[in-house]
Amino acid sequence: MVAPLNWGLGHATRCIPIINYLISEGKQVTIASDGEALELLQEEFPTLKFLTLPAYNVRYVGATLWSIVVMNVPNVLSAIISEYYKAKQIIKDNDIDLIISDSRFGFRHSGITNYIISHQLTLQSSNSVIRWGLNMINNLLLNAFDLCIVPDYEDHRLSGALSKSSKIKNKLYIGAVSRFKKIDLSIKYDKAYILSGPEPARTKLETHIVSKIKNSSENIVLIRGTQNAEALTINNPNIKIIDRANAKTLNQIILQSKTIISRSGYTSIMDYYTLSKKAKLIPTPGQSEQEYLAAYLDGKYGMDRLVLSSF
Repeated sequence: MVAPLNWGLGHATRCIPIINYLISEGKQVTIASDGEALELLQEEFPTLKFLTLPAYNVRYVGATLWSIVVMNVPNVLSAIISEYYKAKQIIKDNDIDLIISDSRFGFRHSGITNYIISHQLTLQSSNSVIRWGLNMINNLLLNAFDLCIVPDYEDHRLSGALSKSSKIKNKLYIGAVSRFKKIDLSIKYDKAYILSGPEPARTKLETHIVSKIKNSSENIVLIRGTQNAEALTINNPNIKIIDRANAKTLNQIILQSKTIISRSGYTSIMDYYTLSKKAKLIPTPGQSEQEYLAAYLDGKYGMDRLVLSSF
C-alpha cells in the first residue's frame, strides 16, 4: 500500500515512479490518500484499488511559521491519530504486507513492515526553540517506521541540510525521484507558471500572477494545479490556462518552456533537476522548508530564488 500525504500534489506525484516500479516488479499495489492527491493518482492509475484516508486539512492562514503551526496543530494531530486507527482497519480487511507512507506519520501498522518517504530529516527554522521542538517530534515520528526512504543524494544533496541527520536510525538515499523523462522538444513557451500547494496560498499567488501577465505579449502557460477552484479566463491569446495537467502533458510543457516559475516544493525541484530546466522558485510564506530550499538552491542547478512579499 502506497499512501501519500495530500498537501499540494508533490507527495502524490513523487510516488508515481515508485508505484510504477512496484508494478514492474509484479507487486499488487493499493493506493490510499485523500482529496486532490487521491484524484490525481486515480487518473494516473485507473486500474488500481484506492482507499480514502483522513484529511490533514492544512491551511496557510498566516505568513509566519509560528502562526501556521499553531493554527494547524489540532487538525494535523487529529489526522495522524485517525489514520493510525484507519491503518489498523485497512490491514485487517486487506491483504497488505508493506506500507509505504509519504509523510503520513500515523499511517503504519505494527504487524507488518512500514516505510516512510521523507527528505525532511532535519527541519529548518530561524527560531531555535521551534526548530528544537519540531525536530524532536519529527525524529520520534520517523523512527517509528522500519525504514526512511530519502529521495535525495547522500553525496550531493538537493535538499541541503534537510536530508542530513544522524538521529534517524534507518534511512536509504535513493537519489532524485521524478515521474518525468528528458526528451527533445522545441521551445513553445517563454514562461510556464506552475502552481500548487494548500489554500489559500495557491489562490493568492495565482491572483497576483494573473494581474502581472494578463496583458503580456510573451507566450505563457499557466497550470493552476487544481480542479476545485472557480473557472479562470484571461482574454489574451498568448496565454494558455490548464487547471491540472497529467504527467505526460506537464512533462512536455516543462521541456517546451524557457523558464519555469513555481513554488519551491521539493518534488518540483527534483523534476527541474531531472529535466535540467531553468526555474525561478517562489517559497510559500511561513513554510520554512520552501524558504530554506529557495535560499539554498539560489544560483544552483539553474534555479534562482524569486521572492514575492506576502505571496
